Amino acid sequence: MIDVLSLRALIAVADTGSVTSAATLLSYTPSNITQHIRRLERAVHCTLLERVGRGVVLTEYARSLVERGRPILLALDDLAAAHDGEPSGRVRIAVFPTALRGLVIPAVAALTREHPDLVVQPLELEPEESLLFVRTGLTDMALVKTWGRLAEDAPDPELRRIPLGVDRIDAILPSDHPLAGEPGLSMEQLRHEPWAVTPDDGPYRQWIAAQGGLGSPTGPAYEAAEFQSIIQYISVGLAVGAVPRLGRGPLPPGVTAVPLTGEASFREVSLVVRTAAADGPNLRAVIQEIRRRSGMSLETP
Repeated sequence: MIDVLSLRALIAVADTGSVTSAATLLSYTPSNITQHIRRLERAVHCTLLERVGRGVVLTEYARSLVERGRPILLALDDLAAAHDGEPSGRVRIAVFPTALRGLVIPAVAALTREHPDLVVQPLELEPEESLLFVRTGLTDMALVKTWGRLAEDAPDPELRRIPLGVDRIDAILPSDHPLAGEPGLSMEQLRHEPWAVTPDDGPYRQWIAAQGGLGSPTGPAYEAAEFQSIIQYISVGLAVGAVPRLGRGPLPPGVTAVPLTGEASFREVSLVVRTAAADGPNLRAVIQEIRRRSGMSLETP
């Protein structure tokens, strides 16, 4: 007979790529994971993991077992989460960095006070990976963003998207910049400025290019992975930038924020949960608190 905990251990190894990472994900020890895998191998009379160098890979039968067993485990988790009592247990939420600071950490603090038996565990991830984590059950929900208006995709029956609001984006300039006193700015007005931007070609930089930024900079494009470092470039007069408000914190002296006037000068922020898991008291409590916090930080579309 297949043991549920052993099947969960195998799926964790498949999702994380190693016994050690699976142990971290499930709050087990590596030896616990190994024991569960061996128990499952005895139950199915088949080898499930093969050693390759210092790591392991799943056998063909193990991959089949993961594919067929995952929806069963998700259904069992949904049954357990749909109880009628007070929120209790663990809720895992994938969240992008600025929302972690601006929304989720304050929400976790409030939920801990209001529901002491509920443990909310944030995991910092970018949206594309977050959606995969929700779909596969690695997290219970995800807080995601889209630069500009979200494209209308075909409905996904497995996932439910809960709009929270929009996060406005400001132009950030040195306070002595000639445009710093304007009530609003278009990206076209900043087209020929030296910019501070993220180093990758991800959604943020693609959004800037689509809005007309970085068209013909007069100086180098300074690169930094975090918005706070981008703002530091601006504060010393080297560049201008565009930074969303959520999780930004107070601006340092010598820096001014001017609202961007473009129709797409915002990020849409949403919660995503699996449709089958959306009605349990744990998720309801977390969704309600994050919605409340969103009302303080985000605007309606």
